[in-house]
This record gives sequence, structure tokens and C-alpha cells, in this order.
Amino acid sequence: MSRVLLVNSSLALGGLERQLILLAESLPADWKRLVWTIDGGPYERLCNEHSVPLVIAGRRSRYDPSPAFDLWRLVHRWRPDVVHSWHWMSTAASVPVCRALSIPLVDGSIRRGDRPKGRLRPHRALLRLASVVVANSRAGLHAYGLDESRAQVVYNGFDPGRLDLCERRSEDGRLTVVMCARMDGHKDYRTLLAAAQRLTEQEPRGARSWRFVLVGDGPDRARLVAEASKLIAEGVVEILDGGLEVMKIVSRAHVGVLMTNPDELAEGCSNALLEYMACGLPVVCSDSGGNQEVVEDGVTGHIIPPRDVAALADALRRLRDREDERQGMGEAGRRRLLREFSLERMVRRYTLIYDQAIARRGL
Repeated sequence: MSRVLLVNSSLALGGLERQLILLAESLPADWKRLVWTIDGGPYERLCNEHSVPLVIAGRRSRYDPSPAFDLWRLVHRWRPDVVHSWHWMSTAASVPVCRALSIPLVDGSIRRGDRPKGRLRPHRALLRLASVVVANSRAGLHAYGLDESRAQVVYNGFDPGRLDLCERRSEDGRLTVVMCARMDGHKDYRTLLAAAQRLTEQEPRGARSWRFVLVGDGPDRARLVAEASKLIAEGVVEILDGGLEVMKIVSRAHVGVLMTNPDELAEGCSNALLEYMACGLPVVCSDSGGNQEVVEDGVTGHIIPPRDVAALADALRRLRDREDERQGMGEAGRRRLLREFSLERMVRRYTLIYDQAIARRGL
């Protein structure tokens, strides 16, 4: 039985953490797995629910070095066949002990389609020290100057068990648009709210034509609530906290939207897009990073320029007015999800990478 140690900085509420836990719980029976993180978070609950072995080091302050020593002791004691790091901080902590014990280190810290500001040099140095580099989009590899001869792409997988959470949407004559994302500077909720304002002002039926559901939490939530106060009062906008599971909310919508702030982020393989596609929703998203690898423009949805309020409003109006196109795109997106972004495919790709890294150990 082979052993893999999955390491990360935390179990915070995020797409990376969901994928980590999903992989840990889905590895084949001939793989013994253990998750180690510097800090805990909401996804501890999923680890416990799915009996995923978990070690949380904890730290007394932001620059506390003790978690690294904790990780080294764990690796010495448990002796994994491969270590898979999901964040640059856990990669930095893993490099010394993996080098000392000749344990392959898989770096999976490229989870977005650009290079984060201010962290390029140390991050690129860490990538060179890994045995294998894996990104969840080609856009991410290209942002770091890597190609698929030196690194690999493994797209996010979708847990088919979550399909059972989908609910039947209630039809009341309004088109329901949903956007699920963390409410911070990376995500462009403002463009969605501006499109909502434009559409309600231009439609003869106004608020009776549209419903916009914003799902998430984060530092910008209070500001978004204030900016959308008029639309909220008119019943056009709802702002909800989806918690760990958003499928019931998403499945009640007709269209899924993901707008991204180009000054702050380029998307990798977005979990939100996969959730929309799983629910059979056509997607409208900004042209950002790996979005073109997930969404087939004109087939499963529409890819529009970032911050383009008019383009977003036009795409939503078109999908509202063309029910056949809306349903056809949603069905095509669901088929694409099950074909290209299945959990089985993701697990198979990762276990192959682990096996190859172990086979090359010491060479």
C-alpha cells in the first residue's frame, strides 16, 4: 500500500480546499492518505464526515516556524511515498524534509491563471525544487513560463454525489441569475450589480423580469449589501451566505455568472463554473485565465470581456429571451462536465502522477 501526505496552509472555505478534501476521500483503497495543514478551518468538518485522517499543526502567530518542524517530524515518522503540497507555504515547509529523505514532492500550488503579485520569485524557486509541478489550468502553467513537457495539468473534478442536492427551480416568470464567489477584490460583483440595474431599468416589467442571487462571504460583503440596497429593497437582488454547500441555491437558478476583477486575479479552473454546469445552467463569465478551458464559448455559455456591463446585460437578456438556447447550453455544459471534469478522471490523473514520481525516486 502506497502512502500520500496531502499538505496545505489551511482548511479555509475555498475551492482549493474543497478539491484537496475531495481527492483525499476519493483515492483508491490501495492508497493510504493523510492530510496535514498549518491551520484549520470549515473543511475540518468534511474531513471528519468522510473519515479522512487529519493533522492540524496550528501556529501561535503569522510567522511562527513551529508548524514546519511539526511537518518534518510527521514525515520522519509516517514516511510517505509521496508528498503533495497545495500551497506555496506548505511547499516551502516540505522541501527540506523531502530532499533529506528522497521523498518525491508534487507541487500543486498553481491554482489560478496568473502570477500573484509580490510572490513570483520565491514561488518560482519553490517550483524548481519540486519533483513534479501540477496546475489546474494551462493558463496557470503559461503564467509561470512552464509548458506541459515540464509540468502537468489536472483539472478540478466534480463530486457526482453533489448532483443529488439539486432542487427543481420554481418558475415565477423571472429569470434567476446566480453568482457564487468569495466577496473580495478578486471577484467582480460590481459589474453584475450594474448589469442588474441596467436590465431592470430597461425592461418594461422591471423588477418582475429578473432575480439576481449573490452567494458568498468575505470582506466586501457589507459594502456589496450597501451598494445593492435599492435593488434588494425592490426584490431584484438577494445576497446569501452559501456556507460549505451551494448546490441547492445554484440549482434553482437559470443562468450562472462569474465575473472576475482583471487587476487582481485570473481564474484557474473555477469550481463555481463546474457547479453551474453540473446544475445544467448556461454560463456567462469574463474572459479570465482558464475560463476558456472550462467554458466553450457559444456552446456551453458566453465568455465576455471583463468589466463589460453592456456585454453582460446583453448576454443575460439573450438567454432570457431564447429559452431553447439557454436549455441547450445548459445540457451541453452538463455533458462537458461529466466528460472532462469528472472526479474519476481527476483521481486517475493524480494517482498516475504519484506512481510516476515514486518510480523516478532516486533517479
